[in-house]
Amino acid sequence: MKTVKTKLLCIFCLIVVIVSCNDDSLRIDSEPEFNSFLEDISSLPGEVITLEAVISDPAGVKSININYDKWFLDKTIVKDSLPDIYNLSYRFKVPDDEDEFSVHKISVTVTNAGDVATIKDVVVTLDKDIAAPVIMVNSPLDASTVLIGNGDEISFDVDLTDRELSEFKIESDILNETIALNGSATYKYSKSLDVLTPGSYTFNITAKDVSGNDTQASVTVNVVTDLQFPAMYLTDETSDAALNQDLFGIPFSTTASQATGENGYVFKALYYSKSANSEVRFIPQKESFSPFAFGANANNAGKLTLGSDATVNPIVVPGVGYYEISIDVRDLSYTVTPYTPTDATFNQVYVLGRGIFVDATTSTCTKNADGSTQCWHFNSGKPLVQDSDNQYLWSLDVTVKDQPDDNGANGFILNANPNGWAPFWRTNTEDRSIAVPGGGGNYVFEDSALDKDYTFIFDTHLNRVIIKNR
Repeated sequence: MKTVKTKLLCIFCLIVVIVSCNDDSLRIDSEPEFNSFLEDISSLPGEVITLEAVISDPAGVKSININYDKWFLDKTIVKDSLPDIYNLSYRFKVPDDEDEFSVHKISVTVTNAGDVATIKDVVVTLDKDIAAPVIMVNSPLDASTVLIGNGDEISFDVDLTDRELSEFKIESDILNETIALNGSATYKYSKSLDVLTPGSYTFNITAKDVSGNDTQASVTVNVVTDLQFPAMYLTDETSDAALNQDLFGIPFSTTASQATGENGYVFKALYYSKSANSEVRFIPQKESFSPFAFGANANNAGKLTLGSDATVNPIVVPGVGYYEISIDVRDLSYTVTPYTPTDATFNQVYVLGRGIFVDATTSTCTKNADGSTQCWHFNSGKPLVQDSDNQYLWSLDVTVKDQPDDNGANGFILNANPNGWAPFWRTNTEDRSIAVPGGGGNYVFEDSALDKDYTFIFDTHLNRVIIKNR
Protein backbone atom coordinates (compact mmCIF):
# COMPACT_ATOMS: atom_id res chain seq x y z
CA MET A 1 0.00 0.00 0.00
CA LYS A 2 2.83 2.30 0.86
CA THR A 3 4.40 1.58 -2.49
CA VAL A 4 1.18 2.54 -4.28
CA LYS A 5 0.97 5.80 -2.35
CA THR A 6 4.57 6.53 -3.13
CA LYS A 7 3.95 5.98 -6.84
CA LEU A 8 0.87 8.19 -6.78
CA LEU A 9 2.83 10.93 -5.01
CA CYS A 10 5.57 10.77 -7.64
CA ILE A 11 3.03 11.02 -10.47
CA PHE A 12 1.38 14.01 -8.78
CA CYS A 13 4.71 15.78 -8.36
CA LEU A 14 5.59 15.14 -11.98
CA ILE A 15 2.28 16.69 -13.09
CA VAL A 16 2.90 19.73 -10.88
CA VAL A 17 6.37 20.15 -12.36
CA ILE A 18 5.01 19.89 -15.93
CA VAL A 19 2.21 22.37 -15.23
CA SER A 20 4.65 24.69 -13.53
CA CYS A 21 6.94 24.51 -16.56
CA ASN A 22 4.00 25.27 -18.87
CA ASP A 23 2.93 28.21 -16.74
CA ASP A 24 6.49 29.58 -16.89
CA SER A 25 6.45 29.35 -20.70
CA LEU A 26 3.24 31.40 -20.88
CA ARG A 27 4.32 33.93 -18.30
CA ILE A 28 5.44 36.62 -20.83
CA ASP A 29 6.07 40.09 -19.46
CA SER A 30 7.09 41.80 -22.77
CA GLU A 31 4.89 43.57 -25.28
CA PRO A 32 5.45 44.44 -28.94
CA GLU A 33 7.24 47.73 -29.54
CA PHE A 34 7.25 49.95 -32.64
CA ASN A 35 10.88 51.03 -32.93
CA SER A 36 10.16 53.08 -36.03
CA PHE A 37 6.77 53.81 -37.49
CA LEU A 38 5.40 55.95 -40.31
CA GLU A 39 2.43 57.42 -38.47
CA ASP A 40 1.36 60.09 -41.00
CA ILE A 41 1.06 59.49 -44.74
CA SER A 42 0.06 61.99 -47.41
CA SER A 43 -1.48 60.38 -50.46
CA LEU A 44 -4.20 60.72 -53.12
CA PRO A 45 -7.22 58.70 -54.30
CA GLY A 46 -6.08 55.81 -56.50
CA GLU A 47 -2.48 55.97 -55.30
CA VAL A 48 -0.58 52.99 -53.87
CA ILE A 49 0.84 53.64 -50.40
CA THR A 50 3.10 51.59 -48.13
CA LEU A 51 2.72 51.07 -44.38
CA GLU A 52 6.20 50.78 -42.86
CA ALA A 53 7.42 49.95 -39.36
CA VAL A 54 10.17 48.14 -37.46
CA ILE A 55 8.58 46.00 -34.71
CA SER A 56 10.41 44.16 -31.93
CA ASP A 57 9.48 41.80 -29.09
CA PRO A 58 11.85 39.40 -27.28
CA ALA A 59 9.01 36.88 -26.99
CA GLY A 60 8.61 36.87 -30.76
CA VAL A 61 6.23 38.59 -33.13
CA LYS A 62 3.32 36.27 -33.81
CA SER A 63 1.02 38.30 -36.07
CA ILE A 64 0.35 41.73 -37.52
CA ASN A 65 -3.16 42.86 -38.45
CA ILE A 66 -3.87 45.91 -40.62
CA ASN A 67 -7.47 47.03 -40.49
CA TYR A 68 -9.70 49.77 -41.89
CA ASP A 69 -13.30 48.73 -42.50
CA LYS A 70 -14.20 51.63 -44.79
CA TRP A 71 -11.63 50.52 -47.35
CA PHE A 72 -12.39 46.78 -46.78
CA LEU A 73 -8.86 46.46 -45.46
CA ASP A 74 -8.32 43.54 -43.07
CA LYS A 75 -4.94 41.93 -43.61
CA THR A 76 -3.34 39.57 -41.07
CA ILE A 77 0.29 38.54 -41.42
CA VAL A 78 1.11 35.40 -39.37
CA LYS A 79 4.75 34.61 -38.51
CA ASP A 80 5.26 30.97 -37.50
CA SER A 81 8.96 31.60 -36.93
CA LEU A 82 8.22 34.20 -34.20
CA PRO A 83 10.99 36.69 -35.09
CA ASP A 84 12.03 39.08 -32.33
CA ILE A 85 12.41 41.87 -34.95
CA TYR A 86 10.05 42.26 -37.92
CA ASN A 87 10.25 44.83 -40.71
CA LEU A 88 6.72 45.65 -41.83
CA SER A 89 6.25 46.90 -45.39
CA TYR A 90 2.70 46.50 -46.68
CA ARG A 91 1.44 48.06 -49.90
CA PHE A 92 -2.18 48.75 -50.80
CA LYS A 93 -4.17 51.06 -53.04
CA VAL A 94 -6.35 53.92 -51.86
CA PRO A 95 -9.83 53.58 -53.43
CA ASP A 96 -10.22 55.61 -56.61
CA ASP A 97 -13.52 57.11 -55.49
CA GLU A 98 -12.28 58.37 -52.13
CA ASP A 99 -12.60 62.12 -51.43
CA GLU A 100 -9.53 64.28 -51.84
CA PHE A 101 -8.42 66.00 -48.60
CA SER A 102 -10.27 63.39 -46.51
CA VAL A 103 -8.56 61.88 -43.42
CA HIS A 104 -8.45 58.16 -42.57
CA LYS A 105 -7.14 56.17 -39.58
CA ILE A 106 -5.76 52.67 -40.17
CA SER A 107 -5.11 50.40 -37.19
CA VAL A 108 -2.01 48.22 -37.00
CA THR A 109 -2.20 45.53 -34.29
CA VAL A 110 0.91 43.50 -33.39
CA THR A 111 0.55 40.40 -31.22
CA ASN A 112 3.43 38.48 -29.62
CA ALA A 113 3.81 34.80 -28.75
CA GLY A 114 1.98 35.34 -25.47
CA ASP A 115 -0.98 37.00 -27.21
CA VAL A 116 0.00 40.39 -25.83
CA ALA A 117 -0.99 43.06 -28.36
CA THR A 118 0.09 46.62 -29.15
CA ILE A 119 -2.01 48.87 -31.41
CA LYS A 120 -0.80 51.84 -33.42
CA ASP A 121 -2.76 54.04 -35.80
CA VAL A 122 -1.61 55.35 -39.18
CA VAL A 123 -3.27 58.59 -40.24
CA VAL A 124 -3.65 58.81 -44.04
CA THR A 125 -4.54 62.25 -45.38
CA LEU A 126 -5.44 62.48 -49.06
CA ASP A 127 -3.80 65.83 -49.63
CA LYS A 128 -0.58 64.90 -51.41
CA ASP A 129 0.76 67.73 -53.54
CA ILE A 130 2.02 66.30 -56.83
CA ALA A 131 1.53 69.45 -58.91
CA ALA A 132 4.67 71.45 -59.60
CA PRO A 133 4.64 75.24 -59.23
CA VAL A 134 3.63 77.33 -62.23
CA ILE A 135 6.08 79.99 -63.42
CA MET A 136 4.81 82.85 -65.57
CA VAL A 137 7.56 85.14 -66.88
CA ASN A 138 5.72 88.31 -67.88
CA SER A 139 8.95 90.15 -68.58
CA PRO A 140 11.54 90.14 -69.93
CA LEU A 141 10.49 88.33 -73.08
CA ASP A 142 12.63 85.37 -74.06
CA ALA A 143 15.13 86.15 -76.84
CA SER A 144 14.37 89.85 -76.56
CA THR A 145 17.00 92.51 -77.27
CA VAL A 146 17.47 95.68 -75.26
CA LEU A 147 19.77 98.65 -75.67
CA ILE A 148 22.16 99.74 -72.97
CA GLY A 149 20.88 103.06 -71.70
CA ASN A 150 20.73 104.95 -68.44
CA GLY A 151 19.97 101.90 -66.31
CA ASP A 152 17.18 99.40 -65.63
CA GLU A 153 17.82 97.71 -68.96
CA ILE A 154 16.15 94.47 -67.83
CA SER A 155 12.93 94.53 -65.82
CA PHE A 156 11.71 91.29 -64.21
CA ASP A 157 8.05 90.55 -63.63
CA VAL A 158 7.63 86.88 -62.67
CA ASP A 159 4.52 85.28 -61.12
CA LEU A 160 4.54 81.96 -59.22
CA THR A 161 1.52 79.92 -58.15
CA ASP A 162 1.23 76.66 -56.21
CA ARG A 163 -0.60 75.19 -53.24
CA GLU A 164 2.36 75.93 -50.95
CA LEU A 165 5.46 77.59 -52.38
CA SER A 166 8.73 77.16 -50.55
CA GLU A 167 11.43 78.86 -52.61
CA PHE A 168 12.13 81.13 -55.56
CA LYS A 169 15.58 81.15 -57.15
CA ILE A 170 17.02 83.07 -60.08
CA GLU A 171 20.54 82.38 -61.34
CA SER A 172 22.69 84.02 -64.01
CA ASP A 173 26.11 85.55 -64.59
CA ILE A 174 24.88 88.93 -63.34
CA LEU A 175 22.03 88.11 -60.94
CA ASN A 176 21.74 85.38 -58.30
CA GLU A 177 19.02 85.45 -55.69
CA THR A 178 17.19 82.92 -53.49
CA ILE A 179 14.01 83.84 -51.64
CA ALA A 180 12.20 81.68 -49.05
CA LEU A 181 8.42 81.78 -49.58
CA ASN A 182 7.16 79.96 -46.45
CA GLY A 183 4.13 78.19 -47.89
CA SER A 184 2.47 81.07 -49.73
CA ALA A 185 0.17 80.26 -52.66
CA THR A 186 1.36 83.09 -54.92
CA TYR A 187 4.46 85.20 -55.29
CA LYS A 188 5.46 88.02 -57.63
CA TYR A 189 9.12 88.72 -58.28
CA SER A 190 9.83 92.26 -59.47
CA LYS A 191 13.25 93.69 -60.07
CA SER A 192 15.01 96.14 -62.38
CA LEU A 193 18.56 95.33 -63.39
CA ASP A 194 21.20 97.79 -64.52
CA VAL A 195 23.44 96.08 -67.11
CA LEU A 196 26.77 97.71 -67.90
CA THR A 197 28.28 95.17 -70.30
CA PRO A 198 26.66 94.10 -73.59
CA GLY A 199 26.13 90.38 -74.09
CA SER A 200 23.61 87.55 -74.10
CA TYR A 201 22.37 86.80 -70.59
CA THR A 202 20.36 83.71 -69.61
CA PHE A 203 18.39 83.77 -66.36
CA ASN A 204 17.48 80.35 -64.94
CA ILE A 205 14.45 80.42 -62.67
CA THR A 206 13.45 77.66 -60.24
CA ALA A 207 10.30 77.49 -58.11
CA LYS A 208 9.90 74.85 -55.38
CA ASP A 209 6.97 73.89 -53.18
CA VAL A 210 6.89 72.41 -49.69
CA SER A 211 6.26 68.90 -51.09
CA GLY A 212 9.52 68.96 -53.03
CA ASN A 213 8.03 69.56 -56.48
CA ASP A 214 9.96 72.04 -58.60
CA THR A 215 9.64 73.83 -61.94
CA GLN A 216 12.34 75.45 -64.04
CA ALA A 217 12.11 78.19 -66.63
CA SER A 218 14.70 80.28 -68.41
CA VAL A 219 14.72 83.53 -70.29
CA THR A 220 17.51 84.95 -72.42
CA VAL A 221 17.98 88.67 -72.99
CA ASN A 222 20.43 90.19 -75.46
CA VAL A 223 21.88 93.48 -74.28
CA VAL A 224 23.44 95.51 -77.07
CA THR A 225 25.07 98.89 -77.53
CA ASP A 226 23.57 99.27 -81.01
CA LEU A 227 20.88 97.61 -83.12
CA GLN A 228 22.54 94.23 -83.59
CA PHE A 229 20.39 91.13 -83.14
CA PRO A 230 21.12 87.40 -82.84
CA ALA A 231 17.84 86.55 -84.59
CA MET A 232 15.07 88.22 -86.58
CA TYR A 233 11.51 87.12 -87.39
CA LEU A 234 8.99 88.08 -90.05
CA THR A 235 5.29 88.23 -89.25
CA ASP A 236 2.03 89.14 -90.90
CA GLU A 237 0.23 89.04 -87.54
CA THR A 238 -0.77 92.27 -85.82
CA SER A 239 -0.86 91.53 -82.08
CA ASP A 240 1.15 89.84 -79.35
CA ALA A 241 -1.75 87.42 -78.79
CA ALA A 242 -1.60 86.32 -82.44
CA LEU A 243 2.16 85.79 -82.16
CA ASN A 244 1.51 83.28 -79.38
CA GLN A 245 -1.45 81.36 -80.82
CA ASP A 246 0.70 78.53 -82.17
CA LEU A 247 2.65 75.51 -81.05
CA PHE A 248 5.34 76.66 -83.47
CA GLY A 249 5.79 78.41 -86.81
CA ILE A 250 4.61 81.93 -85.91
CA PRO A 251 6.39 84.27 -86.43
CA PHE A 252 8.49 83.07 -89.39
CA SER A 253 12.21 82.45 -88.98
CA THR A 254 14.64 84.37 -91.17
CA THR A 255 18.19 83.67 -92.31
CA ALA A 256 20.94 85.82 -90.82
CA SER A 257 23.80 86.85 -93.09
CA GLN A 258 27.17 85.36 -92.18
CA ALA A 259 29.17 87.82 -94.28
CA THR A 260 31.83 89.85 -92.49
CA GLY A 261 30.28 92.92 -90.95
CA GLU A 262 26.70 91.80 -91.67
CA ASN A 263 26.17 89.25 -88.91
CA GLY A 264 23.44 90.52 -86.59
CA TYR A 265 22.43 93.28 -89.01
CA VAL A 266 21.32 91.73 -92.32
CA PHE A 267 18.48 89.21 -92.52
CA LYS A 268 16.59 87.53 -95.36
CA ALA A 269 13.07 86.10 -95.28
CA LEU A 270 11.23 84.00 -97.85
CA TYR A 271 7.50 84.68 -97.72
CA TYR A 272 4.36 83.57 -99.56
CA SER A 273 1.88 86.42 -100.01
CA LYS A 274 -1.67 85.05 -100.18
CA SER A 275 -3.16 88.33 -101.37
CA ALA A 276 -2.07 91.55 -102.96
CA ASN A 277 -0.76 94.24 -100.62
CA SER A 278 0.04 91.86 -97.74
CA GLU A 279 1.48 93.65 -94.71
CA VAL A 280 4.50 92.35 -92.81
CA ARG A 281 6.83 93.52 -90.07
CA PHE A 282 10.17 92.35 -88.65
CA ILE A 283 10.68 91.71 -84.94
CA PRO A 284 13.86 90.53 -83.17
CA GLN A 285 11.94 89.09 -80.20
CA LYS A 286 9.74 86.10 -81.00
CA GLU A 287 6.79 86.63 -78.68
CA SER A 288 6.08 90.36 -78.90
CA PHE A 289 6.25 93.50 -81.00
CA SER A 290 7.94 95.17 -78.02
CA PRO A 291 10.51 96.56 -77.48
CA PHE A 292 11.59 96.57 -81.16
CA ALA A 293 9.53 96.32 -84.34
CA PHE A 294 10.72 97.23 -87.83
CA GLY A 295 8.40 98.43 -90.58
CA ALA A 296 8.45 100.69 -93.63
CA ASN A 297 9.29 104.38 -93.49
CA ALA A 298 6.18 105.99 -94.96
CA ASN A 299 8.17 109.00 -96.19
CA ASN A 300 11.18 107.22 -97.66
CA ALA A 301 10.73 104.23 -99.99
CA GLY A 302 12.97 101.25 -99.24
CA LYS A 303 13.81 102.54 -95.77
CA LEU A 304 12.91 100.96 -92.45
CA THR A 305 11.41 102.68 -89.46
CA LEU A 306 11.88 101.46 -85.87
CA GLY A 307 8.86 101.18 -83.61
CA SER A 308 8.10 99.62 -80.25
CA ASP A 309 4.76 97.88 -80.95
CA ALA A 310 2.49 96.53 -83.69
CA THR A 311 1.44 100.01 -84.82
CA VAL A 312 4.73 100.52 -86.69
CA ASN A 313 4.02 101.18 -90.38
CA PRO A 314 4.08 97.79 -92.25
CA ILE A 315 6.16 96.73 -95.23
CA VAL A 316 3.71 96.11 -98.09
CA VAL A 317 4.15 93.05 -100.32
CA PRO A 318 2.46 94.09 -103.57
CA GLY A 319 1.32 90.87 -105.25
CA VAL A 320 0.31 87.26 -104.76
CA GLY A 321 3.18 84.76 -104.75
CA TYR A 322 6.61 84.15 -103.29
CA TYR A 323 8.89 87.00 -102.25
CA GLU A 324 12.37 87.47 -100.83
CA ILE A 325 12.35 90.26 -98.26
CA SER A 326 15.69 91.49 -96.89
CA ILE A 327 16.49 94.08 -94.24
CA ASP A 328 19.69 95.80 -93.11
CA VAL A 329 19.42 97.49 -89.73
CA ARG A 330 22.76 99.27 -90.21
CA ASP A 331 21.26 101.73 -92.67
CA LEU A 332 17.62 100.83 -91.95
CA SER A 333 16.94 99.63 -95.50
CA TYR A 334 14.83 96.84 -97.00
CA THR A 335 14.07 95.20 -100.34
CA VAL A 336 11.05 93.20 -101.55
CA THR A 337 11.76 90.92 -104.55
CA PRO A 338 9.31 88.48 -106.18
CA TYR A 339 10.50 85.10 -107.43
CA THR A 340 9.04 81.92 -108.94
CA PRO A 341 9.87 78.55 -107.31
CA THR A 342 11.30 75.85 -109.57
CA ASP A 343 11.36 72.88 -107.19
CA ALA A 344 9.08 69.86 -107.64
CA THR A 345 5.50 69.75 -106.42
CA PHE A 346 3.63 66.75 -105.02
CA ASN A 347 0.31 65.18 -105.92
CA GLN A 348 -0.51 64.65 -102.26
CA VAL A 349 1.00 65.25 -98.81
CA TYR A 350 0.11 63.15 -95.78
CA VAL A 351 0.48 63.47 -92.02
CA LEU A 352 1.23 60.31 -90.07
CA GLY A 353 2.10 59.59 -86.47
CA ARG A 354 0.09 59.07 -83.30
CA GLY A 355 -2.61 61.04 -81.49
CA ILE A 356 -3.69 63.17 -84.48
CA PHE A 357 -7.38 63.01 -85.39
CA VAL A 358 -8.98 64.41 -88.53
CA ASP A 359 -12.42 65.88 -87.77
CA ALA A 360 -11.80 64.67 -84.19
CA THR A 361 -12.67 61.10 -85.26
CA THR A 362 -10.26 59.57 -87.81
CA SER A 363 -6.85 58.83 -86.32
CA THR A 364 -3.45 58.76 -88.00
CA CYS A 365 -3.18 55.38 -86.29
CA THR A 366 -6.06 53.95 -88.34
CA LYS A 367 -4.64 51.82 -91.14
CA ASN A 368 -6.18 52.95 -94.43
CA ALA A 369 -6.46 49.45 -95.92
CA ASP A 370 -8.45 47.62 -93.25
CA GLY A 371 -9.11 50.01 -90.33
CA SER A 372 -6.74 48.26 -87.92
CA THR A 373 -4.32 50.20 -85.75
CA GLN A 374 -0.85 51.05 -87.07
CA CYS A 375 0.72 54.21 -85.65
CA TRP A 376 3.75 56.09 -87.02
CA HIS A 377 3.41 54.46 -90.44
CA PHE A 378 2.71 55.60 -93.99
CA ASN A 379 -0.03 52.94 -94.20
CA SER A 380 -2.10 55.16 -91.91
CA GLY A 381 -1.18 58.61 -93.28
CA LYS A 382 -4.04 61.09 -93.68
CA PRO A 383 -4.10 63.55 -96.61
CA LEU A 384 -3.68 67.30 -96.25
CA VAL A 385 -5.68 69.67 -98.48
CA GLN A 386 -3.85 71.52 -101.26
CA ASP A 387 -4.40 75.27 -101.53
CA SER A 388 -6.41 76.16 -104.62
CA ASP A 389 -3.99 78.98 -105.56
CA ASN A 390 -0.66 77.48 -104.50
CA GLN A 391 0.42 73.95 -105.37
CA TYR A 392 3.15 74.05 -102.71
CA LEU A 393 0.81 74.91 -99.84
CA TRP A 394 -1.10 72.29 -97.84
CA SER A 395 -3.27 72.45 -94.71
CA LEU A 396 -5.47 70.32 -92.47
CA ASP A 397 -7.64 70.90 -89.38
CA VAL A 398 -6.90 68.34 -86.68
CA THR A 399 -7.48 67.51 -83.05
CA VAL A 400 -4.52 66.29 -81.00
CA LYS A 401 -5.19 63.89 -78.16
CA ASP A 402 -3.74 60.78 -76.56
CA GLN A 403 -4.27 57.68 -78.70
CA PRO A 404 -6.69 55.29 -76.91
CA ASP A 405 -5.67 51.67 -76.29
CA ASP A 406 -2.13 52.26 -77.50
CA ASN A 407 1.14 53.15 -75.80
CA GLY A 408 3.67 55.51 -77.33
CA ALA A 409 4.49 59.09 -78.20
CA ASN A 410 1.94 61.49 -79.69
CA GLY A 411 3.61 63.17 -82.65
CA PHE A 412 3.89 63.39 -86.41
CA ILE A 413 5.91 63.02 -89.62
CA LEU A 414 4.93 64.40 -93.04
CA ASN A 415 5.33 62.42 -96.25
CA ALA A 416 4.20 62.39 -99.88
CA ASN A 417 3.93 58.66 -100.48
CA PRO A 418 1.12 56.44 -99.12
CA ASN A 419 3.10 53.34 -100.10
CA GLY A 420 6.56 54.10 -98.73
CA TRP A 421 8.78 56.37 -96.63
CA ALA A 422 10.21 58.57 -99.37
CA PRO A 423 9.83 61.46 -99.72
CA PHE A 424 9.24 62.48 -96.09
CA TRP A 425 9.88 65.46 -93.82
CA ARG A 426 10.57 65.70 -90.10
CA THR A 427 11.16 68.88 -88.15
CA ASN A 428 14.42 70.55 -87.19
CA THR A 429 14.99 69.82 -83.50
CA GLU A 430 16.25 73.37 -82.87
CA ASP A 431 13.52 75.14 -84.87
CA ARG A 432 10.40 72.99 -85.23
CA SER A 433 8.96 75.29 -87.90
CA ILE A 434 11.63 74.08 -90.35
CA ALA A 435 10.76 70.85 -92.18
CA VAL A 436 13.83 68.79 -93.05
CA PRO A 437 13.44 66.68 -96.24
CA GLY A 438 14.58 63.12 -95.54
CA GLY A 439 15.94 64.06 -92.10
CA GLY A 440 15.16 65.97 -88.93
CA GLY A 441 13.56 64.46 -85.85
CA ASN A 442 10.05 63.26 -84.97
CA TYR A 443 8.00 66.00 -83.35
CA VAL A 444 6.37 64.82 -80.10
CA PHE A 445 3.55 66.83 -78.56
CA GLU A 446 3.88 67.86 -74.93
CA ASP A 447 1.03 66.74 -72.68
CA SER A 448 -0.16 70.35 -72.42
CA ALA A 449 -0.83 70.37 -76.18
CA LEU A 450 -3.24 67.43 -76.08
CA ASP A 451 -7.05 67.68 -76.29
CA LYS A 452 -6.93 70.81 -78.44
CA ASP A 453 -7.81 71.76 -82.01
CA TYR A 454 -5.14 72.92 -84.46
CA THR A 455 -4.57 73.79 -88.09
CA PHE A 456 -1.54 72.22 -89.79
CA ILE A 457 -0.01 74.37 -92.55
CA PHE A 458 2.87 72.98 -94.61
CA ASP A 459 4.69 74.75 -97.45
CA THR A 460 6.76 72.19 -99.39
CA HIS A 461 8.71 74.94 -101.18
CA LEU A 462 9.63 76.92 -98.07
CA ASN A 463 9.94 73.72 -96.00
CA ARG A 464 7.97 75.56 -93.36
CA VAL A 465 5.49 73.99 -90.89
CA ILE A 466 2.98 75.93 -88.82
CA ILE A 467 0.74 74.40 -86.17
CA LYS A 468 -1.63 77.01 -84.77
CA ASN A 469 -4.66 76.94 -82.50
CA ARG A 470 -8.08 77.22 -84.05
